[in-house]
Amino acid sequence: MTKELLVVGAGNIGRGVIGGLFYESGYRLYLYDIMADRMAALKEQGHYLIARVGAQEARRVRVEGFEVLWEDSDLVEAMTSTDLIACCVYEGAFRSICGHLAQAIRARSAAGKGDMNVLLCVNALGAPAYFNAALRELLSDVPEGLDYFERHVGICQVMVGMAAMPSTPELLAEDPFAVTTRLDGHVDIDADHFKGEHPAVGCVGMVTKGDARIYRKVCAGNMKHCMTALLGHAEGYEFVADCYDNARLMRCVDSAFLEAAAAIQAEYHFDEEDHRQFLEASAAGIRNRNLKDPIVRVCAKPISKLRRENRFVSPAFLCLKHHILPFYLAMGIAYGLCYRDENDSESVEITDFVKAEGVERAIEKYCGLGEEDWLLRQLILAQYREAMGRH
Repeated sequence: MTKELLVVGAGNIGRGVIGGLFYESGYRLYLYDIMADRMAALKEQGHYLIARVGAQEARRVRVEGFEVLWEDSDLVEAMTSTDLIACCVYEGAFRSICGHLAQAIRARSAAGKGDMNVLLCVNALGAPAYFNAALRELLSDVPEGLDYFERHVGICQVMVGMAAMPSTPELLAEDPFAVTTRLDGHVDIDADHFKGEHPAVGCVGMVTKGDARIYRKVCAGNMKHCMTALLGHAEGYEFVADCYDNARLMRCVDSAFLEAAAAIQAEYHFDEEDHRQFLEASAAGIRNRNLKDPIVRVCAKPISKLRRENRFVSPAFLCLKHHILPFYLAMGIAYGLCYRDENDSESVEITDFVKAEGVERAIEKYCGLGEEDWLLRQLILAQYREAMGRH
């Protein structure tokens, strides 16, 4: 039987990381995206390149033999016939995807099909809970479909530990659909909710405690990458890798990472070997200076990144819960409030608000901190004043 994967959201992560890894392990790909003109052009081209870049070596993968979709009816049909679906979209598309999945689940139930799994390759915390609640609501009027969902559908968080980023102009001139990713890295699927036989795919593993792992990835790993970019922007750097030789900058970033990692370990109790491997993997990331990840890409849309439940403020609160002072995490928040890119409307909104209303009001508005959160507020305020004094 041919192994198949439907990728919903055929961007750099969907097409380049998830699609590429499964393709190299013998899967036939179905690629769906709402950008109809671009998908039609990809279908006409019939292939795309993946440049996998490591610290010491690089290699290319040519992906071909895939099916391209952009119509909603084709998406529902593909969901109905494909047992493995990788969802690689932003939060704004979740509701629409759930609507299509509900239609497919009804059809699969009526046809007596077996297990299906939806891999949520997203950095949105709480994504599985959202999908489960939305699908139960959408299927509530179809008892057979709801029963099929409960018994046969796995909604699985995925931790994507393999960066994807814009390709060089030279590579894009060769192939406008080319994707650049890390050569190393790993993708982990939550095994606790997976239905049926696990996929055997290189660089893809099955893990437990998916909710805790995605929190650790976003609030320690992604936080570190974002803070590096925020501090690097203040220094005038263009790419994240440009920051690695700035000893003071990296000392601050590493300290924030260790604050977050210690609090997360105290909260979730990963075994010591797992915790050690996570710390080592984070340290190894800065050794790859060949990846030119633009700072403006990493810092983009700072409003969501600064929210109370996201990658800076949330681990700062977890630090306070476990009696760890989030000194450097507060620095990351402060630099997020300083960040301005004239081409990024969210950063313009934040910095204009700070200028008009003051940073303390901005901390309330964008970080969701009230008077009872006085300690973290004061830490952020002090770090903001220090940052403005330096730059």
